[in-house]
Amino acid sequence: MNIPASSTEDTFSARVSVLLGATMALSFCMRTQAQQAPNSAPPPAVVASQNGGEIQEITVTAQRRSEGLQSVPISVNAFSAQQLVSTGVASTADLPMVTPGLVFGQQVGYAQPFLRGVGSTAVSPGLENPVATVVDDIYYAQVLGSIMTFDNVAQVEVDKGPQGTLFGRNATGGLIQVTTKDPTQDFNGSVAATYGNYKTVGADIYLSGGITSDLATNLAVHIDNQGEGFGRNVITGQDINRSRDVDVRNKWLFKPSDQTEVKLILDFERVNSSSAYGTAPGSTPVGAPEFTGNRQDIAGYYQPFGTIDQGGASIRIRQNLDLGQFVSITAYRHMQSECQCVATLAVDPTLAISVVVHEMHHQFSQEFQLQSPESSAFQWTTGAYFFDAVAAWQPSTITGGYVAPYEYLNQTSDQRTVSGALYGQGTMEVLPATNLTVGLRYTYERHSIVVGEVGVASPGYEAYSFTSYDNPSPISFKKPTWRLALDHQFTPDVMGYISYNRGFKSGGFEDIVIPALQFQPETLDAYEIGAKSEFFGKRVQLNTSAFLYNYKNMQNAIYYASSELIYNSASSKLYGLDVDGKVGITKNLAFTASAEWLHTYYASFANANFATPIPGGGTTYTTRPPLGAKGHRLPLAPIGTVSAGLDYTVETGFGSMVFNVTDAYNSGWFAEPDNRLRQPSYNIVNARTSLNSEDRSETLSVWGKNLTNIDYLTALASAPNGDFASYAPPRTYGVTWTKRF
Repeated sequence: MNIPASSTEDTFSARVSVLLGATMALSFCMRTQAQQAPNSAPPPAVVASQNGGEIQEITVTAQRRSEGLQSVPISVNAFSAQQLVSTGVASTADLPMVTPGLVFGQQVGYAQPFLRGVGSTAVSPGLENPVATVVDDIYYAQVLGSIMTFDNVAQVEVDKGPQGTLFGRNATGGLIQVTTKDPTQDFNGSVAATYGNYKTVGADIYLSGGITSDLATNLAVHIDNQGEGFGRNVITGQDINRSRDVDVRNKWLFKPSDQTEVKLILDFERVNSSSAYGTAPGSTPVGAPEFTGNRQDIAGYYQPFGTIDQGGASIRIRQNLDLGQFVSITAYRHMQSECQCVATLAVDPTLAISVVVHEMHHQFSQEFQLQSPESSAFQWTTGAYFFDAVAAWQPSTITGGYVAPYEYLNQTSDQRTVSGALYGQGTMEVLPATNLTVGLRYTYERHSIVVGEVGVASPGYEAYSFTSYDNPSPISFKKPTWRLALDHQFTPDVMGYISYNRGFKSGGFEDIVIPALQFQPETLDAYEIGAKSEFFGKRVQLNTSAFLYNYKNMQNAIYYASSELIYNSASSKLYGLDVDGKVGITKNLAFTASAEWLHTYYASFANANFATPIPGGGTTYTTRPPLGAKGHRLPLAPIGTVSAGLDYTVETGFGSMVFNVTDAYNSGWFAEPDNRLRQPSYNIVNARTSLNSEDRSETLSVWGKNLTNIDYLTALASAPNGDFASYAPPRTYGVTWTKRF
């Protein structure tokens, strides 16, 4: 990204100085008030423990309480912080490396996760994704900026299938849960420095310790500066796909007694980037020839840029009562951004178009929850959830010769969502070794919007100027969702389950369409049967599940005339098989392998849009009733995905060396319902070698991601001015030094 050296560099340096100053102050405070702990060793990189290759037990919170992974009747992939580091998974966007069935689409900062074929390519404010992201029990509603960097993470889990009872809002396809580290009374911390290709430098600082006997805090700071872009705009000569990230998270833990706990979490992140759309392979844009250069490059009259500022505060209060455990979670988040990220890839300024977007989100949520005592034979959770969010374009400005006779068009939208829900779920043993789980949630949502457009004509065309707006009546949706599950423990090491879940994602309004258009809510009925098993003294773990989804009114996105339109398909079918395996071969050698086979098709979609390239450049759209896209595969739903990894530890006289290699295969996917645009199959290889000191207080790592330098897409779509695409990063590699204390 082109960043003015005089102002932006000074601002960046000032922010870093403030962060380092705060870190030093916190370090001094904790050193004077807490006992220093001995050097903390990193957890083993391999999944096998030191007990002769036995697989480590993983605790998950898929049912809003801590349980062993092997006893939860849900398909879950869970990863420790060390596993994420070893496999090169640095953010939510990297999770497909270790999670078959997950495709993480991205469009210039907008997150588009698809899980088992369920997701959305929508990028407008106020449009949420069917795969929800929850960080420390807080739902992140906005799509822009929800690609989270894993800087002080304790654990990440991916819960597959609808989570419509306990997590509720819009988790039709599944849930990505991120849990960050809690403060400790013992003083400890770490510092890390990274240098990689593309002139990338990074630093991570983590400090934790007690302030008083009942108050502890931690501070995590992540800085990443990519000095050189992955590509460049061959017309302007400037870098593209270059980023700079500063992320700060501060958590406070107050425990006046064993019965009471209060957590306060504060976070802030700023991302500067020059993420860009390029011309899709084989496409000819309006006003330019087909681009045949480097896949990471673009050729456009306008230079992309972008800034995202976001942050939030939450407070979680836990109080143990005779009846059970009462929890209150209050949260506020705010995000604002500015980017020039949408443009026709045309060299001729009379045909080029630029869209500069000013986007804003803020959300408030309040949840009250009551859980049964841990010792209760009947495990239950009940609660109430309230959510209030505003998302807006303020404005989206379109300029360029393509919009003649207008000098520019200003489009604004202000959309508000208010939602409330009551929920409850309980699990009880109904027969020896057999548990029945029943959950129910009732959700009410209300959506309102004000949209407007101002057209300012070029000199000499003033008569064309206009102002229009629409303020339609609010719309509301009411829907029950539920969960039914039966699990049986056949042996101490083998559990089987069967479940039926319903998920719901509300409808809403289109942004920047006058008069305002509506789209309908979508529902998903999921049927699943699975087994979780361990063999050979817990050296081998094998989890399998088969699923069938009936998907109604799926919300599909299409880009038309610089706007995004959401429209519903009548019904879809999805079914498949998940297999997850781990083998602790020895205490120093472990192997993991996971795979998903998936089949999807539209059962009814008569009004599907079909995009047809126009000779000379651009795209036209038609429908093909009565069949439309019936029988076509769903977008971003690969037939096969596989992940495999090998961890090996070698003990030496001066410490240990840990080797990891992770391979992820994707059979390819279609971009849109017409199945014209396709990402072919691809294979990604990550590797890491780490040298630990004898007391494990220091680690030097050499790592590489996408080692075979595969060009694969994170976004692909048609548009009237030509098909556009975004590519994942090319081969990256570097070295990281970490010191723990």
